[in-house]
Amino acid sequence: LKKNTQKLEKLRIESEANLARADRAEAEVKELKAEVAKKETDIQNLNNKIKLLQMDLERTEKRVEEVKIKKAEGDKEDSQIEVLTRKVQ
Repeated sequence: LKKNTQKLEKLRIESEANLARADRAEAEVKELKAEVAKKETDIQNLNNKIKLLQMDLERTEKRVEEVKIKKAEGDKEDSQIEVLTRKVQ
């Protein structure tokens, strides 16, 4: 009877230790899931920012091309003015 009682006590202690370990593991899983969710949100925000920056870059590159064209047209007009000015002189 005493051996059975000791075995039961030992099993109870092991059971409590295992339960505590399981509780800690569940808490850790919960924390890790929350961390993953936060990181996924951060990734989505960064992807959105990348898209906005890419669109801004495309607009800027287009403006640069437009300015280059206008400058080339202006340079052409300047050279034509110089030619006409020389002819007049």
